[in-house]
Amino acid sequence: MAINRLDHKTAKGVTTEHGNIIKSRKIIAQVLPQIPLSGYRVDALSKIDAPTLLANLLCSYRAESEMERIGHKKISLLGRISLLILVGGAGSAQAGDEMPGSTGDAGKSNDNELRRQATQPSEKLSALVEEYRTQDPNASFSFFNGHIDSFSTTPKETIPEYAVKTLKELGLPAQAAEPLKIQAPIFSGTLEKQSHDVEAKPDEQLPYVGEEAQEPEKPKGKAKEDARENSTDEVAEENRTEASPSPHEMLEWDRPTKELLAKEKRAASKILQAFLEQHGNLFEISTKELNDSMELMDFTHGAYTRKAIYKQFYSKNEAILYGKTIVQFDINWNVVGISRMIVTPQKFPLDKLKAGIPGDKAIKIASDAKEDCASDDAKPLLVEPSIDLIRKRRVWNVELTSKRGACHWRVIVDRAEGTVLNVSDLVSQAYNDAKVNRWDFPGGDLFSPQQIVSPNQYTRNDRRLEHDFFYMMNDHRCEGSAETDCATTPQVGDTWCENAYGTENGSSYIRATRRLDRDFASYYPGGGSETFGETNAYYWGRGFSQWLKPSLDALGVLPGSASDYPRVLIISDACENRSWYNSVFAVTTDDDKGEGGDVIRLAHNNPAGPSDNNAACQGGGCFDNPGNLHHELNHFYLNRYHDVGTDLDCGSAVQLQLTHEGALGTAVPQAFWHDYYNVGYAPADTNKLYFSDSNVGRVHTNDGNLSKLTDFSCVNAASTGDPYSAGRVVGQALWKFYHGKKVDGDVITNTWYPSTDTDFNTLVYWAAELQSSSTYQDRYEFANRVMEILDKHSNWSSSGKGDYCDIFATHELGNYIDPEYCN
Repeated sequence: MAINRLDHKTAKGVTTEHGNIIKSRKIIAQVLPQIPLSGYRVDALSKIDAPTLLANLLCSYRAESEMERIGHKKISLLGRISLLILVGGAGSAQAGDEMPGSTGDAGKSNDNELRRQATQPSEKLSALVEEYRTQDPNASFSFFNGHIDSFSTTPKETIPEYAVKTLKELGLPAQAAEPLKIQAPIFSGTLEKQSHDVEAKPDEQLPYVGEEAQEPEKPKGKAKEDARENSTDEVAEENRTEASPSPHEMLEWDRPTKELLAKEKRAASKILQAFLEQHGNLFEISTKELNDSMELMDFTHGAYTRKAIYKQFYSKNEAILYGKTIVQFDINWNVVGISRMIVTPQKFPLDKLKAGIPGDKAIKIASDAKEDCASDDAKPLLVEPSIDLIRKRRVWNVELTSKRGACHWRVIVDRAEGTVLNVSDLVSQAYNDAKVNRWDFPGGDLFSPQQIVSPNQYTRNDRRLEHDFFYMMNDHRCEGSAETDCATTPQVGDTWCENAYGTENGSSYIRATRRLDRDFASYYPGGGSETFGETNAYYWGRGFSQWLKPSLDALGVLPGSASDYPRVLIISDACENRSWYNSVFAVTTDDDKGEGGDVIRLAHNNPAGPSDNNAACQGGGCFDNPGNLHHELNHFYLNRYHDVGTDLDCGSAVQLQLTHEGALGTAVPQAFWHDYYNVGYAPADTNKLYFSDSNVGRVHTNDGNLSKLTDFSCVNAASTGDPYSAGRVVGQALWKFYHGKKVDGDVITNTWYPSTDTDFNTLVYWAAELQSSSTYQDRYEFANRVMEILDKHSNWSSSGKGDYCDIFATHELGNYIDPEYCN
């Protein structure tokens, strides 16, 4: 059947639009019926290129490995669906643990070698580029295979002539508006990075943007509630009644209505086509080639740009591997960015394939290509003939999941020989009066939790904790068939709601704790119902989501109504010794809440503890700490809202897993923690900053703790199963950006930092979007895209941009930043 892409604004299946560039085509990437694979003998496996596979296979996480102490594995389906596993549980990570790659075993990096393939343009094309730049001196270009790859420029204050006709035809506004830019930064030498330091201001309300007013939901059926728990613990209750003097705020900009957004989506491809017709010689593409190459998948309108997201095709029957492409328009409909080369056979000629393996054989090879996932349990999700631009090969792109949902992987198979080129393990591991008991962390110390009651919490439901961005449920609130023994968790006697999982029509179902007065303060860490796992996760999940919300809005990925927000189902106290995120996991729930969507399962940790970077333990209970939860939520927002996949394919220069895990996956949770607890850039007590005692989250203060690209290569990240340390090469730079710090030897000096957390979040998530739609999707490209955004869409000074380029260079990430972006 035809692929339906899940529209992130409606969370409903939508088919691709047809007409003009958005044309009807026979979808080659089929979602195949379940094919029984047991009993097959795949002789083609003898052709697996062992060195290539070793270099590119993200290895299974073994019980004895350091990665299990923090780790996640992850999975991506059709560019959006992903599964994240957080490996390990309470007590499994100790202060001072070193992750793989920390002892100089990384080997030589292949990152730079792949980049050397990019050929420079001909003299004729160079002349055309310079001619264009006489009209627009702010335009920047990169090149691939001798042709234009990416294009970017600054927003303009006038409507271009090539857009006028389409705007009139569709009845769209044709009055020019002033473009909005990211505001000027703050110099840390004048004012150190501030925080809201919530703990130090116990009378002030939380500084996050509020949820929108709406009619509260009242479940159907008889009103039922769960009994309170009794405890001898004496727990203080907060009383935050004063308004925050400087709360986080949504940007001021004109948000489009649904009707206007639909019209703009129709206009985008027509305006792009008119732009390329005007500059056809420069971009070397005709209208017919454009129609054949690009298929519109989505459209967004944010505060800074509009974005049209396309899938690219090489021919009628072949897609471009990892071929997502973003075209950006400014507020006045000028084309201000094309994220990668629009590929045609003329720009990228390949010999025809005289003979090759068929799709069913590719499925067999892919099913057996991952050691720890049984081939007889494999279910193919996508089988697509594709063109690998970096390897210069015709390949099969095969995605599979196990019927039981434990595995999910992508295999790239050479179509000519049946060689396995890469295996990506995509598993990563409207009331305002609710009252919850949760953990506070005095001074930000993740290892020393204390109970505190927080009143006046928002919830959408009249009797359970339910947020705009997530549902909250408890594995031990199990109805229907009785719970069964859980053999996975370390503690003896644990049970779980087994019959609710693997189906949406189980003989049992999980649910949330119910309180008709919405008072959940009586539930304690050691309570038998384990409801404290719900209340604690709800508080910290709500805070992180509302802190991130203004950037989601600014980038145009947030629907107009909270009722339409895509939500993730968070299940506390799961039968797992690790926590993970999965967007294809089936589970039966009360009132069908969260079924068929994204799921985060939080580990059932050993209540004996002790506290560590994964979990906080106190009062007879041990639950995931906020850093872990925020790391998993970051995966959800990157995948579900920003459409950033999680592949790691070093041979094709795809390193998005490193962006998920170690770049945004550490820097963003750490930024939230600083805003809440004011922990600073490099707290002496590493317990105050998520995984700052290891390569995974360490802070750069001297040459001994500097993370450089050659020390944490993509190949090493894949072969050791450590995307965290490799991603932290970028994460260290982002942490310096957040605080406005430069480091030379052991001397820390000041530079500029984004004036608000919203600007920081906007910058890093926008860069991830552009990285994921580039020809090269590596860490170099993430750095380049950060600088492109600052150069084209901000009011930053030359000195500020120059300092950021220097910081990236310190981490060996500056090689492929356009020099014009740095001054």
